[in-house]
Amino acid sequence: MGYLSDEFEEHSSSSHLRSVSPHVPSSGTRSPRRTSKSPRPQNNSTETDENTSPQCNVIKDSRPDIIAWPTPPNAANGNNSSNTGSGQDRFSEEPTKLLSILKVTSSSAPRGRESELKKKIQTLEDTVAEYERQKYNVMGTFSEYRERVAERERKLEAEYSSKIIALSEEVLGAKKDFEARMKSFQALQDKFEREKEQALEKLRQEHQKEIQLLEQRFSESQLLNLEQKYMIEIQRLEEERKSLKAEKERLGETFETKLRRAQSLYETELTAAKMLYSKELEALRDHEEALKEELLARQDEFHDRLQELQHQTKRSREELATCKNEVTALEKRLQVKEAEVVAISKEVSTENF
Repeated sequence: MGYLSDEFEEHSSSSHLRSVSPHVPSSGTRSPRRTSKSPRPQNNSTETDENTSPQCNVIKDSRPDIIAWPTPPNAANGNNSSNTGSGQDRFSEEPTKLLSILKVTSSSAPRGRESELKKKIQTLEDTVAEYERQKYNVMGTFSEYRERVAERERKLEAEYSSKIIALSEEVLGAKKDFEARMKSFQALQDKFEREKEQALEKLRQEHQKEIQLLEQRFSESQLLNLEQKYMIEIQRLEEERKSLKAEKERLGETFETKLRRAQSLYETELTAAKMLYSKELEALRDHEEALKEELLARQDEFHDRLQELQHQTKRSREELATCKNEVTALEKRLQVKEAEVVAISKEVSTENF
């Protein structure tokens, strides 16, 4: 049973016998001695007028058989057993008669109201359960969305880091290659200078040796001729030296040109890499802003839904409080009718004896 059935069983266990009568007195006071105003079964007036006639038992037996309400277990009213012990002893002599009277005085209208209250309370409980389920679903959806956003940000950061690392490795490799080429060119230039100096030194030494040999062989005239010859050779060598110097300058200019081209290419690639890095960084920032705006919009939506659910819960609680108040009023009326039933049972006992 629902909440109303539990409340009804608790009050039934505390007073042993209770009922709800369709006839509620306007004043709500006890009337144990007013037999004309008390609720009676259908043939109660005939029974009152002819309580001494021999047909009294026949009228009682002609009523429809009514199943008595089961007595609630003693475990449900452990705290009230000591308070209701005397009442149970008082009514244990004629339980069947009292239960029959109590069943006859009950009508279908309060039971219909009780069913309606039960359905309403069950509806409220279902609403509260649905609200809790929706709340858990909303929180779970928000947590999953936040995890997906975090995972996506981690992936973007990893891709961005890998691209930056690859670009840095390419730039570093180009720089190392350029430095290696520069070192190779410098080494080649040094080698060329050394070979040139060695060749010139070797030519000087050979020239000195030849001069010495010629001085020993020929006379002064021949030496003069040889001197002229060697002067011509020296001039030729000087011209060759100048041509080599011009070649060296040309090679230096070529090297400077290639160096400037390499530096320009390096700066161009570096600028392009920086621009690409800036564009990717700006795109990532725009994407991050879009994700933040989307997250804020979803948060506002979830907040509105949560407030709506809270308002629904508040209304459900207010309706539940109203139902509880109605149940309390019904319990008070039930106590009044219980007192009337006690009075009726006493009157019936007096009339029978």
